[in-house]
Amino acid sequence: MDSIQTIPHSGSTYIRWGKKTCPNITTTSQVYSGQAAGGHYQHTGSAAFICLPDDPEYDTPAVESIEQSGRSLIYGSEYETNQGELLRSLHDKEVPCSLCYTRGKTTVMLPARTSCYSGWTLEYRGFLMSSEANQPGKNYVCVDKDPEEVNASHENKNGALLYLVEAREGSFRRNPYQPGWELSCAVCSTTF
Repeated sequence: MDSIQTIPHSGSTYIRWGKKTCPNITTTSQVYSGQAAGGHYQHTGSAAFICLPDDPEYDTPAVESIEQSGRSLIYGSEYETNQGELLRSLHDKEVPCSLCYTRGKTTVMLPARTSCYSGWTLEYRGFLMSSEANQPGKNYVCVDKDPEEVNASHENKNGALLYLVEAREGSFRRNPYQPGWELSCAVCSTTF
């Protein structure tokens, strides 16, 4: 007779962008700490932002030990925040991230919000960030409102770049989305 394996705790995961740790919430734990990465800001085939762990493992032996063409490429991410006062101190610094696990909950990132809707708990809040408007598109990520840097880094390598996101009028009604205002975000959880 086959044994049935049970999962002790169900839940969900989310990335906390801009922080090396997960929020200090009793139902949230850290799976790993890492560094934000993505496709190069000038490459048209650029991939979405991803949180790479600080302790990579490679299959051995390595398939190739020299750089090859015809491959997908990934680069460490930097804050690109030299415009205005908001987050200027982090300009050109590398972006940390954490994979967080919430026991018994589901999570969602709410763009353009600083709080959660009724019945949801705030995991963290921050700034909506993505690639610059004239660069190949990537996903939107919610960077913690009090972001950190990776190991006091400050070397401008211009790999995958994160910019603050602001709404433009276009098809938006002028209110509530004000042109020129940076959009916030909130990561929220609820028990299911």
